[in-house]
Amino acid sequence: MSKVSITRQFTMPVEDVKSGMQTLSDGLKKDHGMHYEWVSDTQISFKHKAGKGDIHIEGDEVHLNLKLSMLYAAMAPVVRKRVNDWADEYIS
Repeated sequence: MSKVSITRQFTMPVEDVKSGMQTLSDGLKKDHGMHYEWVSDTQISFKHKAGKGDIHIEGDEVHLNLKLSMLYAAMAPVVRKRVNDWADEYIS
């Protein structure tokens, strides 16, 4: 398995961060068929044949952790770039 993890500090309102998390989740579902669910007020869990992971708010930081399956491990650099692009757009 290959891991993709990012942590971003934010100063924006938490509700705006949650909105960005929802936008990311909706995009992953639409574009890749990834299933997700809110497991708490500040955490979304992802599951797909490509891997699993979560995104959650902890204090003034957003943490995104993905474990890619062996079949998708070669895609880790692409996934990492997309995750960072999302964070650049939705987290500040």
